[in-house]
Amino acid sequence: MTSITTSGGIRGRRPASPADRTPDAVKAAAAAHRRINARLEDPARLAPRVFLHLINRIHRLLPGIVRHRVPVTFIGYALINGSGFVIDMSFLWLFYERLHWFYPLAVTVGYALAGLYSLLLNRWLNFQSHGSLTAQGSRYAVGLVSQYVIFILGLSSLLHLVGVNAELARVISACCEGIYLYVLMRLWVFRGTPEPASDAA
Repeated sequence: MTSITTSGGIRGRRPASPADRTPDAVKAAAAAHRRINARLEDPARLAPRVFLHLINRIHRLLPGIVRHRVPVTFIGYALINGSGFVIDMSFLWLFYERLHWFYPLAVTVGYALAGLYSLLLNRWLNFQSHGSLTAQGSRYAVGLVSQYVIFILGLSSLLHLVGVNAELARVISACCEGIYLYVLMRLWVFRGTPEPASDAA
């Protein structure tokens, strides 16, 4: 830090500027990011093991012809994105029905919040991926934008404009976008991530 001389001849140090603190702030943020990733990716943590056990149990209950064609991660995806859809619908009801936001805006905000929830839980619990969160998040964002244009702005808004109830329009579009997003996650967002091994519990 640069020394300065006061009028009385006493040498002191000038206060730190934001530019001086930038390297430390960047290092602290990077360390925090590494700690968060380590916690999410630790295979010894209980939540991923419990979730894997649950989806394997559900997968084994499927009829044989279905079980051999449906990946275990699709079960996890259905559970996570099913609960994410409830979050999405709840925000849509709050923003559109109660706060009277413009419909496309209400759909967009609820969709974005549910999308973030889906990415984090699918990465951590379902696919249990250890790849770069930044790269996966970027690919997922591209997928969400394409899904948004096709199914939300396109199909959902079209149905609403022709008189379909707002929530029903969102349900219809969700049925189409669900399969689209799973395929995108499996083949692109978490590409190279193998299906989780069956639990031994």
